[in-house]
Amino acid sequence: MDLGFSVVLLISGFAIGFVGGMVGLVLGVVRYPVVMNVEPSLSLTARTNLGVSTLGAITATIRHYRQGNVRYRPFLVLAATGAAGAFIGSFLTGYVPVALLLTVIGMIVSYESFVMLKGSRLKDEKTISIEDGKRRARSNGTEINSEDESKESVNGEKSFVNTRNGLIILESAIGFGIGVLGGLVGLVLGSIRMPAMISVLKMEPSAAVGTNLAAAFVMGISGLIGHIINKNIDYTVLIIMGSGAMIGGYLGARYTNRFSERSLKRLIGIVLVIVAITLFFRVFELSLT
Repeated sequence: MDLGFSVVLLISGFAIGFVGGMVGLVLGVVRYPVVMNVEPSLSLTARTNLGVSTLGAITATIRHYRQGNVRYRPFLVLAATGAAGAFIGSFLTGYVPVALLLTVIGMIVSYESFVMLKGSRLKDEKTISIEDGKRRARSNGTEINSEDESKESVNGEKSFVNTRNGLIILESAIGFGIGVLGGLVGLVLGSIRMPAMISVLKMEPSAAVGTNLAAAFVMGISGLIGHIINKNIDYTVLIIMGSGAMIGGYLGARYTNRFSERSLKRLIGIVLVIVAITLFFRVFELSLT
């Protein structure tokens, strides 16, 4: 491998790691085409790419943990059930066409990107409406009690999701289901899990970002250790690109808490659009082979 391409690997590893650390995604599907250009086989590409994703997730998780963005119970439940699902899914590989699975995943990611972008827009409208209401109240000589606002905002939202048992069941279902799907295609699928934390589990975006990366790290490290033991990995690419991913992931994670909830949702939605496009492009490539 020449020096020029080594620099490309380092920079691309850093850039993808930086964005991933910021929005809570390892972005292995975006990195995959870069790794594929230097590997002789798709299997070696997948294994090395998983290793780079795991290294990037390690440093990003450490930073998010220090910033208080990791929620322990959801992390433990999602990681454990996700690992179990991935283990089962790995035995089912070959029974379902990969192109079909990637198409389904792409559709799910596309929908979740729409939900994130729409949610950020609705947040804007809601904020504007509240501010207008406050201005009208002040002009009428009345004050709005912020505690009453909070109560009104959650009025009617007491549901299954708000109970401890309900949350654990939902977390387990999400972790296991995504784990099985990820095991089938060889991806950790944080691009599905993390938006589900926000829209289904009602986690604040910054916490979903950190928790998702922590879960991805646990799921990825077991696979990475197995590949290292079996020597099924390209150490040159892993070291070069992984170093960039580790630095980028740590630095990117520093910026997560600087975004407002609305802005972070919007950024996540934009990144998910890129992930969906990459998935559909991958399906197109498979259809040509």
